[in-house]
Amino acid sequence: EHVLMDFDARALDKMAIGDRIMVKAVGTGLKIDGFDHIKIMNLDPRLLARMRVKAAGNKLEVPVTCIVPAKLMGSGIGKSHAHSGDYDIQLLDSKTIDRLGIADIRLGDIVAIKDADHTFGRMYRKGSITIGVVVHSDCVISGHGPGVTTVMTSSGGRIVPRIEAGANIARLLKIGSFRAKSKGGKH
Repeated sequence: EHVLMDFDARALDKMAIGDRIMVKAVGTGLKIDGFDHIKIMNLDPRLLARMRVKAAGNKLEVPVTCIVPAKLMGSGIGKSHAHSGDYDIQLLDSKTIDRLGIADIRLGDIVAIKDADHTFGRMYRKGSITIGVVVHSDCVISGHGPGVTTVMTSSGGRIVPRIEAGANIARLLKIGSFRAKSKGGKH
């Protein structure tokens, strides 16, 4: 449902509305050796390799831009699985958003959702942690906001989020405006 793509200017010049493209999925069934208690989904193994995920005993330390409490999650809760679609962060309570430091959330940010378990659908479960990627922007409709697609979840809290400002897939994959930076340009 949510596939983020990046094309350079030459490719975009050749494309027109209605053109068809083929998307090949990789990573289905992906697991991290020694961490069978963490469920991985919607994650390309090449992105996982660039995320600088670290083992910390029986837990996995994952860089994220912010930690969002499950109480802020809206549209998407209760879905029977998290293999497609997204789960929206409600940003309408400005005092809470400012206090948590999540006002500047961006497309492509890797975020942690505290007390959210997506092992068998999206639900609230104290102590659980879910990691996702922001795949669409904010909204003014109640219950909606930036959408997060799940990439990993642990019902037992075996994921430890580590705040890192650069935890964004565009930066990690050197796409979009980050492409120029990787070629010596300024960003």
